[in-house]
Amino acid sequence: MEKQTKTVMFDLDGTVLDTLPDIAFSANYALKKLGFPEQSMEQIRMAIGHGIRNLLKDLMKREDQEILEECRSIFQDHYNKNKTLTTRPYDGIIDLLQSLKDRGNRIFLISNKYDGATQELVTQFFGNVFDGVYGSRDGMLPKPDRVIFDLVCDEHLIDKENVIYIGDSEVDCEFAKKCNIPFIGVSWGFRKKEELIACGARVIVDSVSELKDALLSFCS
Repeated sequence: MEKQTKTVMFDLDGTVLDTLPDIAFSANYALKKLGFPEQSMEQIRMAIGHGIRNLLKDLMKREDQEILEECRSIFQDHYNKNKTLTTRPYDGIIDLLQSLKDRGNRIFLISNKYDGATQELVTQFFGNVFDGVYGSRDGMLPKPDRVIFDLVCDEHLIDKENVIYIGDSEVDCEFAKKCNIPFIGVSWGFRKKEELIACGARVIVDSVSELKDALLSFCS
């Protein structure tokens, strides 16, 4: 029997890239610009994961769409200019991605970060190693809704029975559940290990080397 190609899908923020300081810098810039109190790194870390609008809504504690859209616009303009001040790939991630490709696996990235920034960050830090990169798009529900998963699989003719998702948050864990695919949680991202356990993650790794071992098992 022919060996089935395994597909590994990754989250972006907190999984392959450490983006927290740059996100916090732009979020607090936007909040301060509109007269809202700045938030701590910890508060911002816990609010990341559901997309920019939800991040700012949680930080502002406001539901008014007009003010939220203004804040989003300010954030996005500032972040576009400052998104790589400190952002870097986690140690070992680039080698891991290349090793997966060298073994014949397909790798994709699915993020709730808006698509423009997602594409630019991935291109800058990872070149063209991914077979496909998908950020948040207008008119499409964000993770944990599975619509983006189905889109990626349909566009790239991916066998949904041979996919695994890697992420750092409860959003990613729930996304994998809705897609009926295995999930590996990474503890170095924006959620603590205990939070990943609480959301039902059965496999959690503490280092990129542990992730590599887990993926080798899945991809063998």
